[in-house]
Amino acid sequence: HLGAAIVPVARQLCEREGLDRVVVGLEPAGCYWELAAEGFERAGLGYVLVHTLAVRREREATRYNLEKHDPRDADLIFELVSDGKFTETRLFDTAERARLNALAREYLLVRKRMAAERTRLTNFWTRVLPEFFDVFQEMEGITALAISRAMLPFSELAALTPAEWHERVRAHADGRILRRRVAVLLEHLRAAYQDPHRRAGEGVPVRIALAAERHHLLGTQKRLLRERILALYGDTPEAVWLNSIPGSDPLYNALTLALVGDFSLYDCPRALVKLAGSEVNWHESGDWRGKSRISHRGRALLRAAAYQQGRRLVVNGNPFYRARFHHLLHRTTRPALTIKQAYTALGNSYLRTAHELVTRQMLWEPPK
Repeated sequence: HLGAAIVPVARQLCEREGLDRVVVGLEPAGCYWELAAEGFERAGLGYVLVHTLAVRREREATRYNLEKHDPRDADLIFELVSDGKFTETRLFDTAERARLNALAREYLLVRKRMAAERTRLTNFWTRVLPEFFDVFQEMEGITALAISRAMLPFSELAALTPAEWHERVRAHADGRILRRRVAVLLEHLRAAYQDPHRRAGEGVPVRIALAAERHHLLGTQKRLLRERILALYGDTPEAVWLNSIPGSDPLYNALTLALVGDFSLYDCPRALVKLAGSEVNWHESGDWRGKSRISHRGRALLRAAAYQQGRRLVVNGNPFYRARFHHLLHRTTRPALTIKQAYTALGNSYLRTAHELVTRQMLWEPPK
């Protein structure tokens, strides 16, 4: 409806001002712009996006304050579009690409929430029973998660027999459990219940069980999303070129493709690095040299996907990326990078390589 409502207004402007066409400027502060863009495409109107940070900085530069209201923002967006400070963005050409993008965003969101629940479980167990980590080293093992899901207040667990406790844990497991470790943990739980100085044994176990249930649900969603993403990705022409990179994970190739969209819209490989917000910003003036850091001004999800792909390339044994990783950690001519910085650099290299392969439609070849 928005596009149809703007058409007569645009026509009147063209007739009154002698214009050939009207371009609509939008600030993508929410998801409403996608619905508006569909309406503009349906009405035959062009549209561009103005970065929210650009609007904020322009507001500060012109008024020297953070005053904000809709009429003022409309004036600022008009000025930015008139000066050419906008992004030529368009919606996905097909429903399949839009679906792949939506699934990729959901997968990374579920992955982030799953990591948060893992941290919560670790903190809860540390608070209520530190001996848990003497028995289990991995928080996400089958037996450890089953025990977390089976948790009850200590007073109720102390009343269970070893056989009842074992059956309760096995009912919450997604596979075979380690019987001896289950029995050892019950002994620790009973000892903690007998300790009058431990006061978290009634409330925190309930939080452990709820966090483990959320972790289990998120894990199920993550597997389902992975299957759907890979199924859609396998039908795309870009899959052949991206999967030719030795050691790359097809899932993160799919996520990169979903978040980038059409690679041909970007003029050079460095444009993808800037799109991800992982390009290095230098801070220096005269003889002073500050600490450089990545900009964080791009798409955080794309940056996360590229970072994880950089890790996979090293772990899966890509010889070029593994040698590059070792060089970044141990170079002497320039300051050596930390592990996270090195993985970020490899993620940037992966994005540049992906752009070259897809736009040139070529398979990966080792650098000479």
